[in-house]
Amino acid sequence: MTAVEGEPEIRPVVPGVRPVRWGGEARTGVLYGREAELSVLTGLLEHAREQLITLTGPAGVGKSRLAEAAVAALAGVPGAPPHLWVDLAEARADAGEAAWAPLGAGTAREAAARLGDAGLLLVLDDCDPVARTIALDLAALLRACPRLKVLVTSRVSLDIQAERILPVDPLPTGAGSPAEAVFTDRLRAADRVGLRGPQVRSTVTDICRQLDGIPLAIEMAAEAVGTQGPYAVLEQLARDEFTGRRRVRDTPDRHRSIEGTLAWASHVIGSEDRELLRALAVFHGPVPVSAVRHVAGTSRAAALAGIESLLHKSLLLSRAERGGEPEYRLTHMARYHYRKELAADPAALHLALDRHAGYHASYALSVAAGLRCGDQGDQPLAEVRDRLPDLIAATRRLRDRGDHARLLRLLIALEGPLLGHGLAPEAADQIEQSIAATTVVPLDGRLTAEALMTVARTALARGEHQRARRALDRAAGAARELPAVRARVASLTGEMLRHLGEMTEACALLDRATGELDAVGDARAAALARRSLSLVRADLGAPDSEEPLLRALDELPSVLPADPAAPWLDPEPPAVLRARLLTALARVRRARGRAPEAYEDIRAATRILMDTGGPGPVADALEAMALIASDTGPADRPHAVARVLSHAEALRRRHGLVSEEGPALGLLNTRLRETVDASLLRRLRLASQDISLRDALVAGLFVPPQPRTEPPAAGLRSGPAGLTPRQHQIALLVAEGLTNRQAAGKLGISEWTVANHLRVVMQKLQCTSRVHVVRAVQQADR
Repeated sequence: MTAVEGEPEIRPVVPGVRPVRWGGEARTGVLYGREAELSVLTGLLEHAREQLITLTGPAGVGKSRLAEAAVAALAGVPGAPPHLWVDLAEARADAGEAAWAPLGAGTAREAAARLGDAGLLLVLDDCDPVARTIALDLAALLRACPRLKVLVTSRVSLDIQAERILPVDPLPTGAGSPAEAVFTDRLRAADRVGLRGPQVRSTVTDICRQLDGIPLAIEMAAEAVGTQGPYAVLEQLARDEFTGRRRVRDTPDRHRSIEGTLAWASHVIGSEDRELLRALAVFHGPVPVSAVRHVAGTSRAAALAGIESLLHKSLLLSRAERGGEPEYRLTHMARYHYRKELAADPAALHLALDRHAGYHASYALSVAAGLRCGDQGDQPLAEVRDRLPDLIAATRRLRDRGDHARLLRLLIALEGPLLGHGLAPEAADQIEQSIAATTVVPLDGRLTAEALMTVARTALARGEHQRARRALDRAAGAARELPAVRARVASLTGEMLRHLGEMTEACALLDRATGELDAVGDARAAALARRSLSLVRADLGAPDSEEPLLRALDELPSVLPADPAAPWLDPEPPAVLRARLLTALARVRRARGRAPEAYEDIRAATRILMDTGGPGPVADALEAMALIASDTGPADRPHAVARVLSHAEALRRRHGLVSEEGPALGLLNTRLRETVDASLLRRLRLASQDISLRDALVAGLFVPPQPRTEPPAAGLRSGPAGLTPRQHQIALLVAEGLTNRQAAGKLGISEWTVANHLRVVMQKLQCTSRVHVVRAVQQADR
């Protein structure tokens, strides 16, 4: 056959292969955002040198639909060759002649004789079953027929020299994404009415993200909404229980269910591939090579070979490298299918789950080491975010098998990231449950005490003071025979007392704990104790309130070495600790009326947190920036302060954190409501809902110091009896007849701080009432 004239008769020689007409129109459909891929594909098909193009990608990604769109686009181009569409989905693996039957040939040689130099676009759709069988024959056919072009859709490439591979990636996900368009379009008209409101739309976004942007899986989920609703579908996906429901009647058998989709063309998967897929099915997120080695129990070379084989068959998705090591993941469909196969072998399932939990326990220690060194920026925090589902699954496995010690070490090592990602309450619950479960065989005293301190810190961050007190009381009992740990417990107890306003008791306890921590060489814990001590002294109006913080900043090492006996302990980066110290120093200097110095301190803290900060330290810094900027007089740009404050409030709401600056922030919000338009405040709060940490900090850096309209408080003369400038300032306001609340409003500080300063003023002046303070100030000014 040397030319294509009219419509020659086609007699398929293999039963089950659907004959396709010459020049017939391909099936068409909406591309859902694949216009760029279509443009690339049509360009390759029009290029004279490209004879063989293979569309590869995971099951259900839309390879056939993209090929159909390309053929339809080329059909309207003048001079375009006719095309023949051959569906090979039902061909047998050893039936290579299935590809040549629609050409009226039984072999590739016969097909070459028929085609000769005729122009033709041959589309071999769903080529997976016969890809290995026809690859070399197709290479020979292409050499014999220079005007022949072949478009192949297949999960596995043909691996011949003429082949140009074009990967078809999953659809982008997110609000308003092509993945959501697929979901919406596949809903029945009646079901679309129920998808209104931001919460429902957010659920649809989560469904599409869970399904990896795979169009076939998204279509199955959309068709299941009519009977269950989107929330139920999302819950099933989270439990790996979603199977879809009966689909429309003309859906091919292999697309009717997840099992059918993954079972189709399973003959291309060898026993080693299947064993590796089952092992990887216990993962929920990205899988680095090290995890493949650990869970599969194999060498690095074997793991790489297995990964290469699965990638070649489009059974793994690859992602951009993080930290120099590439990562991979199964699609939800593949994970569901092979997890079900794994569950049929309980011994293999338990082994895979144990290895998965063990890997993540070791991973937590590596994250702690990276955070402690402080040379990886926010990389470990981002990794933890990506692997949260796997970490949660690992903690459950460790708990179920009674490995409480390893579970506690994991949770302690990831304390900061879990707090930052909103999982600290659940982690605290797990810690308390694990400790309660070890009453018969008690845990190591240090591990118990450190775990309970993790609970206490979480409770303090969330304003749960009674829970913090109970945890610290139990921690003190566990650390009774451990002086170094006992000092850490005492330091955190002093911080709790500061939160409760018991300043005198807190000061004494922190002073003693600082000396004990210095004696044992615990630099990090000593720095935190000095931070708390400075804040307590500032609240008490002590003139030396800055000294502990300045010493802590001077003595803080650039690297905090790990304790060989407890590598899971204290994973906070030194940079974050320094930023927390600078934020506290800014607060102390603000309390002493030294706003310019406080402003420089908080800017330095903000710059440090730009790459390393978690939500708690970032919110603290933003609040301090807002308060300091508003201290120096009436703001000429109050909207800048309002923006930063709204960012801080949004971060605290998102992560369930409370502020230590509550009264002062309340006063500042009152002033802002008086100076900033209410509609603008509402827009700022709305815009802050999804603010990132970095963007919030950038806004903080753009808050300028405000112009002064009053003499700076730092310039006030020292008061009688050794009063600090701030104490003297408060004494003068009392002498003017202002109440504590009025004085706090005038100075932009909390009413509680005014009361503390006033108490110290009365002690120094030996006054028993406010009236006596007025008299003492009047006499001193004469």
